[in-house]
Amino acid sequence: MSRGSLHLLSNGRYTAILDEAGSGYSALGEIALTRWCADPIEDRDGFFVYLRDRDSGGYWSAGFQPAGRRPERYAVTLGAGSFEIERIDQGIATSIAVRVAPNEDLELRRCTVRNDAPVPRRIELTSYAEVVLAPQSLDAAHPAFSKLFVETEQVPGQRALVARRRPRSAGEKPLWLVHWLALEDLETQPVEHETDRMRFIGRGRNVARPRALTERTRLSGTVGAVLDAIVSLRITLDLPPGTQKTVCFGLGAAPTRETALEWAARYGRLRSVGPLFEPATEPSCARSIAHFSLPAAPDRYRSAGDTTPSPDGSPVSEEELLFDNGYGGFTSDGREYVIRVMPSQRPPLPWVHIIANERFGFLVSESGAGFTWAGNSRENRLTPWYNDPVCDPCGEAFYIRDEERGVFWSPLPAPAGGDAGYRVRYGFGYCRVLHSRQGLSQEVLQLVPRRDAIKLTRVLLRNTGSTRRRLSLFAYARLVLGGLPQDTAGSIATRHDAKAGISFAVNPNRQDFAERLVFAAAAAPAGAPRFFTADRQSFIGPYGSPAGPQALRRSETLDGRLGPDPCFAWQIVVVLEPGEEVSSVFLLGEADGEDEAQSLVARYRIEGAIDRSLEEVSAYWRDIQDGLTVKTPSPALDILQNGWLVYQNLTCRLWARSAFYQSGGAFGFRDQLQDAAALVHLLPGITRTQILLHAAHQFSEGDVLHWWHPPAGRGIRTRFSDDLLWLPYLTAFYVETTGDRAVLDELVQFLAATALDPGEDEVYLSPEDRGEKASLYEHCCRALERSLTRGRHGLPLMGSGDWNDGMNRVGRGGQGESVWLGFFLHRALQDFIPYCAERGDGERLARYRDYATGLVQALEDGGWDGGWYRRAYYDDGTALGSADSDECRIDALAQAWAAIAGAVSSERRMQALDAVERYLVSEPDGLIRLLTPPFDKTTHDPGYIKGYVPGVRENGGQYTHAALWVVKALAESDRPERATRLLEMLNPIHHARTPAEVAVYQVEPYVVAADVYGADPHVGRGGWTWYTGAAGWFYRVALESILGFS
Repeated sequence: MSRGSLHLLSNGRYTAILDEAGSGYSALGEIALTRWCADPIEDRDGFFVYLRDRDSGGYWSAGFQPAGRRPERYAVTLGAGSFEIERIDQGIATSIAVRVAPNEDLELRRCTVRNDAPVPRRIELTSYAEVVLAPQSLDAAHPAFSKLFVETEQVPGQRALVARRRPRSAGEKPLWLVHWLALEDLETQPVEHETDRMRFIGRGRNVARPRALTERTRLSGTVGAVLDAIVSLRITLDLPPGTQKTVCFGLGAAPTRETALEWAARYGRLRSVGPLFEPATEPSCARSIAHFSLPAAPDRYRSAGDTTPSPDGSPVSEEELLFDNGYGGFTSDGREYVIRVMPSQRPPLPWVHIIANERFGFLVSESGAGFTWAGNSRENRLTPWYNDPVCDPCGEAFYIRDEERGVFWSPLPAPAGGDAGYRVRYGFGYCRVLHSRQGLSQEVLQLVPRRDAIKLTRVLLRNTGSTRRRLSLFAYARLVLGGLPQDTAGSIATRHDAKAGISFAVNPNRQDFAERLVFAAAAAPAGAPRFFTADRQSFIGPYGSPAGPQALRRSETLDGRLGPDPCFAWQIVVVLEPGEEVSSVFLLGEADGEDEAQSLVARYRIEGAIDRSLEEVSAYWRDIQDGLTVKTPSPALDILQNGWLVYQNLTCRLWARSAFYQSGGAFGFRDQLQDAAALVHLLPGITRTQILLHAAHQFSEGDVLHWWHPPAGRGIRTRFSDDLLWLPYLTAFYVETTGDRAVLDELVQFLAATALDPGEDEVYLSPEDRGEKASLYEHCCRALERSLTRGRHGLPLMGSGDWNDGMNRVGRGGQGESVWLGFFLHRALQDFIPYCAERGDGERLARYRDYATGLVQALEDGGWDGGWYRRAYYDDGTALGSADSDECRIDALAQAWAAIAGAVSSERRMQALDAVERYLVSEPDGLIRLLTPPFDKTTHDPGYIKGYVPGVRENGGQYTHAALWVVKALAESDRPERATRLLEMLNPIHHARTPAEVAVYQVEPYVVAADVYGADPHVGRGGWTWYTGAAGWFYRVALESILGFS
């Protein structure tokens, strides 16, 4: 069966796209109102209506999607301006007709339900749509970020929900989405509502089986800053035999809240929507019946998730864990984190692991989902990055099929784990998953070798039963070979070398990686048959999913096809006698060409190769971690300091440059410099290399690329004022720590590119190397020279942002000043001046000293607010971070760096830290807020930070990077006990010691989170984990500031 055609309904502005399964999306011009990922195979996006029998609990959807339940009858009728689906399920006839209003920007979905059964029925109707309110391409590029700007509300007295996207700029046009329910005039029954996607779907589920339908509970009524917004309304219809009832769901978008609600009121009764559904009479509007075929019924095989779980579907026996919170804990040596994934208990959000070397890597969650990349985790993903913490979809999967019992499952918790338990073990450089089911002991080991661009997955099976077993092992990977699946669709070509047993894929359109060859292979036990397919539709099946692929539900072996929607899928058939153990290894990698690919496959197909790789990787991390260990009165600090912080910093920040919530792939000028500085005590060579790499991305004028993508080096030139200063600041730190003064004489290129035009904040470009080189010392001096600016208060100009990217419009006009930057610049000057003196660079030495002296006076005069230091000045001269400010009255950054810089009086530094304690430290909540109160309605425009819902990320949450600077400031201001107490408070292990704490914090306790939310209803919830500079700063602050190591 092939996918049905798409049908468009539009009034020229508002558009609804639907396919014959009921999927699709809605948009207003270029603005997507609902989410759509353009996946023609799985196809589960749209504005849906579910039906549920209140008595039996059985449910289905008005279209075939998203529930995927096979009806007794299904028909689609298409017309010009009309779309209708009719179906019959267990005595209930349903029709849903869709129209777009000709004069208003809205659509109506009229749903009629008829009871053809001889008994009364209670049928519940539940709508569902995911809110976007942004260009589809921007939402798809980073969904988790896009969702942070959306707020929802329920309208009292109306059966309506509204949502809006908080503007990220003053020029952004407002748009209000409205969703409502139209009933008969006299209908008054209650209507439930929901706008929180996590509450509706449930962790680890999807729209085919959402918690709101599988569990007999009411919709929660949650609205506000839900962080992942939907709109959903529910009503129950009582239907005596032979009767029918009609309701109508509306969805629209308007420039004002008032207009949106006016439309909901205008079309709030069925009699008012009726005229839009009158049959068209013009010849051009003739209706036709679409030829829609339902997916084929399953063959003989079924998922273990469809059956009653086996009593031995459980992980291995219990072991005692350190800091066991009910979900997992550390092994006794602290070098593994063990997660129990149970049917009734999964972590509230994905607890992931990142495994990589300098060239290649993958991310895996506790469910087994994740993605793989080569070279650049944003530009060259081999498999999809989904960025969906609710569903955590699988772009890669493994399966076991019992060929005699007719059942299949996955040896990882997802996508077909069913109701069984697993033990997931994260170690440094590997992941191991243990599981027992159906008389089989199963172990999956995944790793990346120390140096090669290849991912190894070993599936080890042991027959613990008393009968012979015939099994098939399957491996599946959806191919991307670029950024997003929708961007590379139709560009990937696959082929299979039957003799070598290797599948290949290439995307000639992927920039910088067009010549690279992606490959996959399988190492099977001797004599075991192998089969493959590269056709995703053949493997998954139309309207299918990785939870129950068509290929596993049928009795045939994989078909060997090469399809236009590609994947790599392998099947190995094995036979196990009682007590016998076999292993198979699946390989996925990238090479320069076919010769290298074949060489890699030959190297890692050899028996024992994966064990040797594991030992090499483990030895690498042991050597690093044993190079410097600490033992303190805090076991939790020891665990982080002696392994996990260094692993997070090096693997994620420097090698992967990617994680679950953010997948950048680029080097950030300020970011990876700070990360590398944290390695100076263990791996000074990496610190040195990173400093020189960043210096090579500086323009001859002294400014730098804010970030750039390897390997070509394309990036953005900006007016950020702090990026360039991290080069002299951290170069001085490196030289002071290592004594390596020779690095200052290293010759490094300068970049050249067109300067920014007046009023231009940034430009994405490909800079040139025109042959100009200078010493690293000269690079540092040019960064300092460019930074010696002054505004009306004598403070340095803020430009289009300083360390806080979200404050990108405080000084956009060229007049705004940054108090924090004044402190940072003073520290950078003081640290670098000695090297000017050593070199006899008298002219610069005098200039830098004079500027620093004037800066001290400016900080005292223009920076001091009376009880703490201001954060900045807007272009118009208004103070930000002042007691007189309506929002952001105090910011932690300026107070912490007042102490770190040492530029101002001791008395005022102490006052500033006291103010941080009073207004920003919250020990009951376990966090140190970046600023308070959050930006929300102030008339000034600080930048996109104001677009975040209050209390999220930089806008009033804890930004852990800055919180650690507060700890550093306290430790270096003769408050070591207080600093130690707050460092312990920031330790993620202490945020998740019990199930109750895990329910609040939600994210991984073994790595540092970039942010912790600071406003209700999310106070104490962890934000984006892994990919944060806070990991390196946590290590440095603990080691240098708390423990005094130098």
